[in-house]
Amino acid sequence: MADQQPHWSTARPGDREHGSPFGSDEWHAAYATLRSTNEGMNGFVKDGAREALGDSQRRRIRGVAAQSVFVGLLLCAANLRKIESFLVRRAAEAAGMARRRPRRRRKRSLDEWFPQVPAAAASTSGSSDPDPPTAA
Repeated sequence: MADQQPHWSTARPGDREHGSPFGSDEWHAAYATLRSTNEGMNGFVKDGAREALGDSQRRRIRGVAAQSVFVGLLLCAANLRKIESFLVRRAAEAAGMARRRPRRRRKRSLDEWFPQVPAAAASTSGSSDPDPPTAA
């Protein structure tokens, strides 16, 4: 322990040696897709109907080594499932039987949305009385 020296980094913020500066447009373009892909795979392997990697009750065995083996097998199964779905989709496209995705519905921006006010409410909106008029 006595012969270990502390490690000091000489990298400063803005140095280009380590890639793009954090948060820059270049950094975002490079890492946004990678993060999205990683999070998508995490959700894929945690699917409760399939591998359920997030549910430790499905792997009731003691020991880190045994847990690691099971996690490796589950990741292998998930990868095989992804490969199989890719091959099925590719074969369907080659046969001309590919399913078209439905068109996405256009959503109006909240800036464009205005509530519809009934005509009766619009005519009485000038009064400062918060209670509706009573019928006589």
